[in-house]
Amino acid sequence: MSELTAEIPEVHRFDKERLSSYLNGHIEDFAGLAEVRKFQGGASNPTFLLTENAPGKRRFVLRKKPPGKLLASAHQVDREYRIMKALAPMGVPVPRMRVLCQDDSIIG
Repeated sequence: MSELTAEIPEVHRFDKERLSSYLNGHIEDFAGLAEVRKFQGGASNPTFLLTENAPGKRRFVLRKKPPGKLLASAHQVDREYRIMKALAPMGVPVPRMRVLCQDDSIIG
């Protein structure tokens, strides 16, 4: 995965420990974050690879709104989450939705 991800640029950084604490309260048996990297490419919502700090090292994908002033109808990651969560029980191949964080103090 290292060729697909990179260190997080300053403009997209957030508090890893705050996110880890939040996920610990929302994902069963979550063991904390070992690493957070940003997927390269893409032109819209920044996307990150989260690696758990546990023997199995589960990996999760996080999408967030970009920094700065945004149009109200743009970058609706909450809409993406709800649509994919609704499609999953219908047999549509979508990733498993774990948690929707709407607290801007966690990742911006």
